[in-house]
Amino acid sequence: MPRQMDFESLIRVLADEHRVMEAGLDRMEKAAEEGDFAGVAATLAELEPIFRQHIADEESQILRLLIGELGVTGAEDEIKVFQQHRPIHKLMQLVAELAARSAAELANDQSRLRELFLAHASMEEQRVFPKALGVYGKQRGRQISKRT
Repeated sequence: MPRQMDFESLIRVLADEHRVMEAGLDRMEKAAEEGDFAGVAATLAELEPIFRQHIADEESQILRLLIGELGVTGAEDEIKVFQQHRPIHKLMQLVAELAARSAAELANDQSRLRELFLAHASMEEQRVFPKALGVYGKQRGRQISKRT
């Protein structure tokens, strides 16, 4: 269920969550290096609900706004960014499974997860969020001018 808050606050919360998830990935990496695979699994368990809520908010509010205002073609780049959610989630599940089995595979997939997530978060913060805020501002401006 998407969170109910004003749009600018939502963007700030989503950007802050990127930092929380990045810190979690750092903790996972350190735990894996120390052979603490239970720590890797525990950190993933912490990140899972944050990531699920994050996806729900982005897709139901940001992507909906962009597609509603710009159409699918106008929001094509943002759709591609949000399509990365599924591979990131699958990698999270794989890393959790590997934390119970193989150190070598864990390190490799954990690195892939980190790289994919960091690139994804960067694209959202540098391209998607600013575009969504611009569209939201224009939409709000139209609503205000209709009232006056």
